[in-house]
Amino acid sequence: METLIPADQDPGARDASVVNYIDRQLTRKYKKLQPDYRQALAAIDRLARQLRDLPFAQLELDDRTTLMVNLETGKADKQIFSDGGKAAFEMVLAHTMQGFYGNPRHGGNKDYVSWRMIGVPPMPVRGRQHYLVADTFPVPEKS
Repeated sequence: METLIPADQDPGARDASVVNYIDRQLTRKYKKLQPDYRQALAAIDRLARQLRDLPFAQLELDDRTTLMVNLETGKADKQIFSDGGKAAFEMVLAHTMQGFYGNPRHGGNKDYVSWRMIGVPPMPVRGRQHYLVADTFPVPEKS
């Protein structure tokens, strides 16, 4: 996840606890995706071992990025991913974004790191209550 949203001057996926979000969701809403995740992560490790004889987590950032670009563009080994990795990449990217930008009550966006980064006031959001994003965004008047 940190390869997809790396820390720079702002926190990245690791700081936002995105893995925690995905782990929690794989026991709840995305339970049916557990086999897909297991297969995708094992396949990504196989690709990493082909590239540098190391598991993905031990690759340097440039190698991890190259591997992710190959998955994103469907250019990964077709013997490992029949579609070149696009579906696996899109699944992991979507859930990484949800964990990074979503409400912290779901297990990600720890300490509201992404909300702070984009200027959203860190306040709890419950149910369907409406809230102001910032003073610069006026609330439409009810007719």
